[in-house]
Amino acid sequence: MGKDRKHMKKLRKKRISSIQKQVEKHGEKIEKEKGRKDTTKDYWRKEINDKFLKQIEKDEDYLEEQDGSSDKKSS
Repeated sequence: MGKDRKHMKKLRKKRISSIQKQVEKHGEKIEKEKGRKDTTKDYWRKEINDKFLKQIEKDEDYLEEQDGSSDKKSS
């Protein structure tokens, strides 16, 4: 596996962790904060679903793809 692939895997794992923390923060805002004009509770939910969860899914798919291709090479 090349340096670039290892680096990309590391970056994506870090990004997944970071995004999961953001999802938690947004979840807290939904529960605790009163919605404002520009940041309603629906806004936070939409942001979680549209941005964060989709990015996590893409990153996890990439990591699975890379793990699958490295398994094939080692066989």
